[in-house]
Amino acid sequence: MTSSASSLPSDSNTPFRRPLEGFKVIEACSYISGPFCAQMLADLGADVIKVEPPSGDPYRNFGHSREGVGTVWTNSNRGKRSVMLDLKAPEDLARFKTLVSGADVYIENWRPHVSASLGLSFDELSQLNPRLVQLSITGYGPDGDLAKEPAFDALIQGRTGLLSYEAAGGTPRATNTFLADKVAAVFSAQMVLSGLIARDRSQKAVHLETSMLDIMSYYNFPDMFHNQTFVDDDAQVALAPQPVLATKDGYLVLSPVSGKQLSRTLDAVGHPEWKEEIKKIASRKDMTHAFFERIAEPLRHKTTAEWLERFRELDVPAGPVNAPAAHLSDPQVIHNQLYSELPTRAGTVRAIRYPASFNGHLLKPHTPAPGLGEANRELFTD
Repeated sequence: MTSSASSLPSDSNTPFRRPLEGFKVIEACSYISGPFCAQMLADLGADVIKVEPPSGDPYRNFGHSREGVGTVWTNSNRGKRSVMLDLKAPEDLARFKTLVSGADVYIENWRPHVSASLGLSFDELSQLNPRLVQLSITGYGPDGDLAKEPAFDALIQGRTGLLSYEAAGGTPRATNTFLADKVAAVFSAQMVLSGLIARDRSQKAVHLETSMLDIMSYYNFPDMFHNQTFVDDDAQVALAPQPVLATKDGYLVLSPVSGKQLSRTLDAVGHPEWKEEIKKIASRKDMTHAFFERIAEPLRHKTTAEWLERFRELDVPAGPVNAPAAHLSDPQVIHNQLYSELPTRAGTVRAIRYPASFNGHLLKPHTPAPGLGEANRELFTD
């Protein structure tokens, strides 16, 4: 695969190679966790070949779509090549094994029993490819009571305590974003990179097994389980509010943490006299609630832009509540060159770059999500 250099190269005389150029990844996944993980590896330069059944990845038509191509699928499968294989047919299964035998990484997110039923267990594939790094992503793990159960994002959010935690005494409700799937993808990409290091150190094939249950539990633990950290802790849960505050024309978010920032916030809203009254509240939780209840009223009398300017002058952490469209036009987002446009048969799509630079080079997207089976002729000549 070729790479595109940023407009901000650190050394214009040195051709830029993405870090994973030369690595080949075979992805046999659907939904988001596996495909989004593989897209990250493609963004980093790997040659990712996505294996799809004759009917295509079922997520191709999920949600909002144009000409039969779902946008969530498009945004999780950019930069790959697609091959169409029926793994229940001996000829196509042989082709699949040939692909894996020449790969560095194989990613699958089938239920645990599927690989073995197809003759694609790690033991069998590592015989074909002694340098293979295989990542198996499941919902709940390779065994146990839930191993064969279907796992979807909201189910994982519920089982790991996130929905209850976010409810804060109210009715639990799943987020409107596929948080568990995307977090699983990020951790999975990290695991693949670690697996490649482990393979090169041991000179042996590596089988990485993970689950969305394990990943989200790990992700949730640092703050969500603060009152479960000490085994004998019986303190009541005390969550500091993260309020969205109304202004004259919209909303903003305030995050004053230190005493100085709280003090400057009260100066900004024109009520420094509240400082001593709030200091007298003994409970940290009650004090924080009182603070935000008091400043809510004055914030309604000026626009978001006016307040942001005032808070910036006094070094108070504050930000707007942007709708997705407003995020796209945010000056800092534009400055960071986060988005590019790519042509597709269904129209021009917006694509986001990998969120890091390498010696000043931005890893901008270079190819859109592939058409079903468009790489078959290229990869299979028989």
